[in-house]
Amino acid sequence: MNQTRHLSILKSSVFVLSALASSITLANENSQKNNTDDVEAITLESVVVTGSRRAVKSALDAPAPVDIITPQALLNTGEFDLSKALAKISPSVTLPTSPAGGFGAAVAPGIALRGLTSDQTLILINGKRRHTSAYFTRQNYAGGRGAAGADLSLIPISAVERIEILRDGAAAQFGSDAIAGVVNIILKTRDSGANLTYQGGGFTQGDGEQHKILGWKGLALPNDGSLTLAFDAGRRGSSNNTLADNRKFYNNLSNPNHKYDENNTPYRNWKFGAPELKDQFNLSFNADLPLTETASLYGFGTYGHRKTRGENFYEPPSSTSAINKSPYFQEIYPDGRIPVSVISVDDFAVTVGGKSGTQKTGKIDAFATYGHNKVHSQQENGFNPSYGVRSPTEYSLGNNLFSQLNTGVDYSRDFNTSWLFSPLTISTGALYRWEEYKQQAGNPVAYTRGSFYDPVKAPNIYAGITDQDVRSIHRDVYGAYLDLEADIVKDLNAGVALRSEHYSDFGSTTNGKLTLKYNIDPQFSIRGSASTGYRAPSLAQLGYSTYSVQTVQGTDGIWRDVQQRTLVAGSEAAQLVGGKKLKSEKSTNYSFGFVWEPLAKTAFTLDIYQINIKDRILLSDNISGSLVTNAFAGTAYSNINNVAFFNNLLDTRTRGLEFTAKHDLDLNDYGNLKLNLGFALNDNKITKARDAVTSKGDVISSALIAGRNTRSLIESAAPKNKLTIGTIWDKNEWSVSSNLRRHDKWTILNNTNTFLDQTFSPQWVLDLDVGYKADQFVKGLKLNVGAVNLFNSHPDRTKSQDPYGVVKYSFNAPEGSFGTYVYGRVSYDF
Repeated sequence: MNQTRHLSILKSSVFVLSALASSITLANENSQKNNTDDVEAITLESVVVTGSRRAVKSALDAPAPVDIITPQALLNTGEFDLSKALAKISPSVTLPTSPAGGFGAAVAPGIALRGLTSDQTLILINGKRRHTSAYFTRQNYAGGRGAAGADLSLIPISAVERIEILRDGAAAQFGSDAIAGVVNIILKTRDSGANLTYQGGGFTQGDGEQHKILGWKGLALPNDGSLTLAFDAGRRGSSNNTLADNRKFYNNLSNPNHKYDENNTPYRNWKFGAPELKDQFNLSFNADLPLTETASLYGFGTYGHRKTRGENFYEPPSSTSAINKSPYFQEIYPDGRIPVSVISVDDFAVTVGGKSGTQKTGKIDAFATYGHNKVHSQQENGFNPSYGVRSPTEYSLGNNLFSQLNTGVDYSRDFNTSWLFSPLTISTGALYRWEEYKQQAGNPVAYTRGSFYDPVKAPNIYAGITDQDVRSIHRDVYGAYLDLEADIVKDLNAGVALRSEHYSDFGSTTNGKLTLKYNIDPQFSIRGSASTGYRAPSLAQLGYSTYSVQTVQGTDGIWRDVQQRTLVAGSEAAQLVGGKKLKSEKSTNYSFGFVWEPLAKTAFTLDIYQINIKDRILLSDNISGSLVTNAFAGTAYSNINNVAFFNNLLDTRTRGLEFTAKHDLDLNDYGNLKLNLGFALNDNKITKARDAVTSKGDVISSALIAGRNTRSLIESAAPKNKLTIGTIWDKNEWSVSSNLRRHDKWTILNNTNTFLDQTFSPQWVLDLDVGYKADQFVKGLKLNVGAVNLFNSHPDRTKSQDPYGVVKYSFNAPEGSFGTYVYGRVSYDF
C-alpha cells in the first residue's frame, strides 16, 4: 500500500472520528460520572498541580488548563518511556523521537510544553520538585539543544497512578523552571494487589528488538497505611535507517594485506541510528503511614540505571583527518574504525515528610527530597596517536554529576469571612534548595601526551573531560511563597500567588500570578491568568566544559575533524569570543480560555496564550574559522579551532492556542466508546537579538553566534501545530484503542547553504492496540497486540544527508524515522 493510500485511510479516519464526535447529542440520561473509577474526579487532597490549592472536584473545575493522563492510556501507546508516551497522548508535549549518534541519542531529552524547551517545564513527583539530568541535550533538536531537563525514562511506568499536566506559567506557585508549565507524576498508593507485565516487539524493518518486564505490588502498613513497590527492566537492540557512506575509500597502501577499494570496505554501510540499550532497570516505592486521624508520615523514591552502546561516524584509514594520518592508527585499525560511545546513567531520589492537621484547622506538610544523577561516558574503539600501537582502545571519558536537596514547610488553611462568598484559602511556605554540579576527569590516556607524540605523525587528540575541566560548583536557594484563593462572589473564583527566592549566585527574584475563573452558567466557564516567571541557568549550563574531536561542516561546506571546546560561560576564553556570565531568563505569561460541558460526559476547552522570554539561554553554534583563530592567537587557547558556549543573546515570544474535546458514548449492546481530541498550535518568534562584545572590545554579530540553523531550531524546526485523536472502545473482554497524530509542516535552515534549507511536509501517524481479557482461562490475565506507526509513515527525506551522505531523515523529525513498531503484551493481575 503506497503513501497516498495511507494518507487517504488516515484522513478517512479523521472524518469518521469527527462524525462520532458529533454524536454527543445522543448521550443518554444515565451518563453520570463514576467517582470511584474516573481519575478526573479525584479531589485536590492528592491533585497538586491544578493551579489551585483548594479542593477541586475535577480538572475542568481548575482555574488553569490541566490534563490528567491515566496509566492505561500510557500503556496503550506501546511505550514504556514516560516521555515518549506523553508525547503520543498530549498535543502540547513536544519531544524529539528521531535520535542518532553514539552520545547524543544516549542522553534522553526531556519533554517540553507549549513549544518551549524541556528545562522550561518543571517536573514534580507527588507534588515535589524532581532533579534534572547532569547532562544537557547536544544534538540540534527543535527547542531542545542545550537544555538539561528531567529524565522521565528513569521512572517506572508501572508506578504511575496518573499524570497531571498544568499548561500555564507557574513559577510564582512552584518556582524556577515552570515557565511553560508543570508535569506532576502521581505514584500509585496501594495496600494490596499486584501486577506483572511483559512486552516484546521490534521494528518491521528488522531491528530495534525490545523486551520489557514490569510490575507493582501493594503492601499493607499499620493504621491503614500502604507501601507500593514498582519496577521495570529490559533491553532494546539498536535501530538504524541510514544510507551508504558516499566517500571514496582508497587502497590502504601502508598495509598490503588490507588493501580495499571504495566498493568493498567492510564499513560502507555503517550505522548511525538509535543506540543499543544494553540494560535498564527502574525501581520505586511509595509509602504512607498514618499516625493519627490527622497526622501521617510519608516517603517515596526512585532508582534508575541505563546503559547504552552507540556507534559514531566511521573513520577510514584513508581519511585526511589528523588522527588517521598516524601510522599507528592504520596498524591498530587497518580497515578503519567506528568509535563507540558507552553511556551509563545512574539516578536516584528519595523524599521523606510528614503531614498533620485538616484544611479547617490548618494543614502542615514538612518534607525533604534528595536527588542525584550521574552520566558516565566510556570510549570503545578509541585511539590516542601519541601512545602509538600501545594506545588503549577502551577508556573512561569522565563523569558529569548533579545533586539536589530540596526541603520545605507548607501550611494551608481555610478561613471563613463575611465579605467573601467562600472561605478564603491561605497557603504559605518556606523552602531551601541546595544544588551541586561536578565534572570528573576521564582516563588520562584520553587527553594526555604519550611518548610517541609527534605534531604531524602522532598528534595528541583530546577527548572527554580533562584535568582542566574538573570542577565542582553549587548554589543555595532560599524562598517563601503566599497563595490566596476564594470565590469573591458566586461563580467568580480568584487566586493570587506571590513567591520570592534568593539565589546565592543570581541574587533575588519575586514573581506573581493572578488567576480568574467565572462560571457564566453551570455548563460554561471562562478562565484566565497573568503571571511573571523566571528560570535560573542550570548548573550544567554554568559549569560544563570539555574537549572533543567532532566532525563539523566548515564555512566552505567541507566536513572536517576539528578540536572542539565547549567553554564555560563567562570564562576568560569565552569572553575572547563574546561570551558573558549567564543571566536568568525572565518571562511574562498571559492566558485566556473557556470550559464548556454541554452534557455530563462531554467537555470542550479552549485556551490561548502568550509567553515572552527575555535573555533566553541557548547554546551557541559551533563557531570556527578566523573569528576563533584571531581571538585565540597568542593565547593559551590557540590550539582550539572550534568553540561553543551558552549565552543570553536572544529574546523570544511564543503565542499559541490549545483545544481539547472529550466525549463518552454508551453504545448499549455494542459497548462503550471514549473519544479524546486535542489540538495545539504555537508560533515562536525571536523578538530581539543582541550583538556580543568581546573582552577586547570587539563587536561580534549575534548572527555568528546564533546562526540560521540555531534560530530555526527556535522559530520553525518544530511543527507549527499538532493534532491528536484518541479512541478507546471496550465491550466485555475486548478493547481497542487508537492514537492518531498529525504533525504540521516544519522548516530547518542551513547555516551556510540556503539550497539545503528545507520545509518538511505534514505527517500522519496511527497507533493501534487490541486487548483481550482472558479471565475465562486465567483470572487476571490480559493479552494485547499493537503497532506504533501502523501504516509505516515516514517523514520527508532530508536534503542535507551529511555527514558523508548517510543521514536519511532529519534529527528533528517528530517521529517515524524507523517505521512501524509491532509488539505483544501479556499482563497478569493478582
